[in-house]
Amino acid sequence: MALLGANLLLNEIAKIHPNGLLELTNTSKHQIGRAFFPFPFQFSTSLFNNSRSLSFSTQFVFAMVPELPTLSGHGIAFIVSPSVNFTGALSGRYLGILNFTTDGLSSNHLLAVELDAIRNPDLKDINDNHIGIDLNEMISIESAPVTYFSDEEKENKSLTLISGNTMHVWIDYDEVERLLNVTVAPITRTKPTLPLLSTSLDLSSVMLDSMYVGFSSSTGAVASSHYILGWSFNRSGQAQSLDVSKLPSLPPQRKPGRKPYLRIAVPAIAAIILLLAISGAACIIRRKTYEELREDWEQEYGPQRFSYKDLYKATKGFAARELLGRGGDFGLAKFHDHGSTPHTTNVVGTIGYLAPEIARTGKSSTCSDVFSFGTFMLEVACGRRPVESERPPEEVVLVDWVFECWKSGAILGTVDPRLEGNYVEEEMELVLKLGLLCTYRTPSARPSMRQVVQYLDGNATLPDLPLQGTGIGLVPVSTESSREHVLTIPYIIRTYFFLFLFRL
Repeated sequence: MALLGANLLLNEIAKIHPNGLLELTNTSKHQIGRAFFPFPFQFSTSLFNNSRSLSFSTQFVFAMVPELPTLSGHGIAFIVSPSVNFTGALSGRYLGILNFTTDGLSSNHLLAVELDAIRNPDLKDINDNHIGIDLNEMISIESAPVTYFSDEEKENKSLTLISGNTMHVWIDYDEVERLLNVTVAPITRTKPTLPLLSTSLDLSSVMLDSMYVGFSSSTGAVASSHYILGWSFNRSGQAQSLDVSKLPSLPPQRKPGRKPYLRIAVPAIAAIILLLAISGAACIIRRKTYEELREDWEQEYGPQRFSYKDLYKATKGFAARELLGRGGDFGLAKFHDHGSTPHTTNVVGTIGYLAPEIARTGKSSTCSDVFSFGTFMLEVACGRRPVESERPPEEVVLVDWVFECWKSGAILGTVDPRLEGNYVEEEMELVLKLGLLCTYRTPSARPSMRQVVQYLDGNATLPDLPLQGTGIGLVPVSTESSREHVLTIPYIIRTYFFLFLFRL
């Protein structure tokens, strides 16, 4: 049968090229292609004795061109079927003919000769390069590796289905002898005298009076282009020989060993480049996250603060539950577990900044850290140290002095005279009163650092100061032999106060 101009029944992705080449499948994955003779054949020869003949003969030339040199789609099957409707048939191992529910049903009335390039152990395939005979199911009743008998050398020669080379197949069934022969050879050889498969077979229970003949092919996770170059079929007698010189040529093949691998290598390389780009972007974003700006005054005196990176990590990205002053002001308290008794025989800290309760209990807390911060606020605003013994008795202790000036209504008289009045009185008064509130003798009456920030930002109104004295606990510094245990607090407080002061 000349396929050029043949009126074949095509479905799924099968098509005929302009030169007459029948393409059942291409390099699309999990696809099916079928082609059938347009009308069914009647397997009945005599109307007088009501007898019928099941004999037939067919030959065709095919080629399998794999997507990859050693991997391919599943294969091609020549089939004899009572219908061309294969609704529900699956690709892959079912070759577009059956599915897992119809496989093995006697009502299929199906004969198939499969050219199988994939080994499916559950279908009892002998290898990934065989020809098998199937009746109503995909498990072959007989199969053999693809070889041909060389009449010149008197031995079998191997063939590879997915070599991309054209091959010739002959299938003949003799009803009298009840024998099905399948023969294969390269297109350059004549039909061998010995078939590849010769199987005793009674098709009387399989064949119906009216049967279609044709091809079905499928691909799986890996694909192949499956071609039929020429085909002839005869219901009585031998099928017409094919003139191989007049068969259509195959499309140009890709050079093996380079481009097929590029189709895998290029996506892999692209994925690696994309991964590197994402990693680089993540590093840049991370660096931007920790980036901080230096104030002008820091150019002269150097950074007087914790790095943004340290703050970011300490607060877990400034999470609401990790805000400073709400359980994390970083002071002495971070050196002791809250609520536990510190194992030390010396009072740790710098004189003038220690809260009174530390001298009594030896325990640091967030409240004692707030006390130290309040002392430093007053230190900066007044331009003097917390304790200066050379001053008049009423001015020796900074906190007491500021508190007494506040009670007398002259709190701004404690401001550092070196400022020469260059400040906003309301803001300075806020800093001084807030410093007094932070140094209140009763720890529970002191604000949290979160409240301190709210007062400085103007988001909360500073409460009235209690009239009772505040005072500061004077704690002796540890002895000369244990000075290595003394912690200097002003650096920590100084850092945060500059951050807050320059926001005013």
